[in-house]
Amino acid sequence: MPKKRNANNDSWDPKAVSKKIKATRDTDLEEFLVIGIDFGTTYSGVGWATAEDFGNDQINFITIWPDADLEEAKVPSTLVYTPEGTLSWGYQVPFEDKDRLSWFKLLLLRDADLPKEIKESEPLLRARKVLEKLGKTPVEVIADYLRKLWEHALEIIAKARSSTLVDLLKFHVVLTVPASWKDYARRAMKDAAKRAGITSDRPAGETVLSFAMEPEAAALATIWEKERHLKEDDVYMICDAGGGTVDIITYKVGSLNPIELHEAAGGEAGICGGMFIDEKFRLVCKARLGRHWFNLTLKGIGEIMQSQWEHGIKTIFSSKNDKKKHIISVPAEAFATKDDMNDLSREPKIIDGRIYFSVSDIKKAFDQSFAKIGELVSRQISTSAPYPVTAIILVGGLGSSPYLYEYLSTKYKGKPEVLQAGGTKPRSAICRGAVYKGFMDRLNGNPTGLSARAHMSVVSTISRLSVGVEIYQPFRKGFHREEDKYWEPLEGKYIARHQMRWYLKKGDVVMAAEPIKHLFYQLFGNESNKTEITIELLQCELDDPPSRRDGSVTKMGSIRCQISHLVKDFEDFVSAEFETCKKMSYEVDMVPSGASTVFTLHFKGKKLGTHECQLDLT
Repeated sequence: MPKKRNANNDSWDPKAVSKKIKATRDTDLEEFLVIGIDFGTTYSGVGWATAEDFGNDQINFITIWPDADLEEAKVPSTLVYTPEGTLSWGYQVPFEDKDRLSWFKLLLLRDADLPKEIKESEPLLRARKVLEKLGKTPVEVIADYLRKLWEHALEIIAKARSSTLVDLLKFHVVLTVPASWKDYARRAMKDAAKRAGITSDRPAGETVLSFAMEPEAAALATIWEKERHLKEDDVYMICDAGGGTVDIITYKVGSLNPIELHEAAGGEAGICGGMFIDEKFRLVCKARLGRHWFNLTLKGIGEIMQSQWEHGIKTIFSSKNDKKKHIISVPAEAFATKDDMNDLSREPKIIDGRIYFSVSDIKKAFDQSFAKIGELVSRQISTSAPYPVTAIILVGGLGSSPYLYEYLSTKYKGKPEVLQAGGTKPRSAICRGAVYKGFMDRLNGNPTGLSARAHMSVVSTISRLSVGVEIYQPFRKGFHREEDKYWEPLEGKYIARHQMRWYLKKGDVVMAAEPIKHLFYQLFGNESNKTEITIELLQCELDDPPSRRDGSVTKMGSIRCQISHLVKDFEDFVSAEFETCKKMSYEVDMVPSGASTVFTLHFKGKKLGTHECQLDLT
């Protein structure tokens, strides 16, 4: 029976990078177009750059969207399927459409990974109902939205640089995902991206699709803004406050030539973003209007929640002037008579159909989410010790909130300092960082080594889970379980099954540039006709993973490798019965990289190609 065993002070200058790229004949980087996609729960954005753009520190953003009145950094993550079979998306979708789909990104998560308030939220319940009516899966709906986003982005890019030039460029697409997402959700997102046509065949060659964690992308963008002021051992916490999740990640600055970032604490995430603040404000309005609220149509609610709240009060609200009144004009349809349009009996007062909210009234909408954000930040500060945090940098849609800045500044009293992303603008920081990540990936693969002296990169991360494989070990009485005891006839001894070899344990510091290697072997008897070996890749989310495979260990994927053409190179092995058998010794390497994990299998010192070794994450 075959078995596997364990056998054993110059800042980065983008113009300089561009010059090195152009001077290097061994790399085709200048023929690449990097496109960063920030697909968010409530809003999405796209950034892009050629190598020349990148060298001039110019990241381009899509700001023109179908049916948008003004240029906007992002487009709503909304979708509706019309009875005629067409698709409307983004700004084309009216708030009052009863089949309007929103928050559908969260449908990729299993119920067990969603908080109760999310599972029971009106937008998510409506999304599930619409999907059931349409007979569509979350992956199909996300693919439909991404297809519209992708096609529009390509159209805008082609207008900016000519379709002929764009056709000659190879694409490297970086899609951002929340740091809190588990592997199954990332795999589903990859499937959706492929269905959307993002990786479709192009004359210029294969499109590379990679993933970046949202807070890592935000960190690359915002820390680059500060690169001229960086000092070794500075510690920056990036608080990416988006519509759905708030992701926090902390980096310590290492070398400055090149700029190297080390993750100082395992990232954290909470589902406490802007959409929960919106929902709280909706409930505040509903409670104040009482029975009048139920007279509002969806269009009327949209006038309040989108026009006046989301694009008005929410974006500018500050707690500094506690005498200020924030006025919401309620559509006339809410009131049956003119008398109903006035209610001075309690605060906030309603005068001529307008609600006069005080600062303390508005704070109620923010309180719960901000308290959770404060807890996340405090835990991260504690976890990052002994490295004191230099500054907290706010990015994301909610990151531009003046009130969030005030809230955290007051909470920490300047230690650490709280900053809002400036040059990248908080709403576009993730797109910008995704484009940076694409070029960093390309530079890291530059065979000339020129990039090794001229780039910024994340060189170490903190493992968020344990990853390993199941192995056999020589059986030790009193150490291994009797139920795992198994007689191995080829070696003539008892072995213990179901044991674990962990490549990474949760909380380990992982050097991104250094693969983690383990040696294994399998034995094949003379009558064995096996043509393929399969290595299961396993994961565990416990803080202390077990040494034996149990219910806490789940399958992450598998490596399958054809071996029939390799048998001639196997070693001879004499069994306990003096039978000449075959022994395949091989090495499995793991390289964690941001939102993905890459495994490779080496035999006789040679890395097996993609046709010989397939990483299956299904």
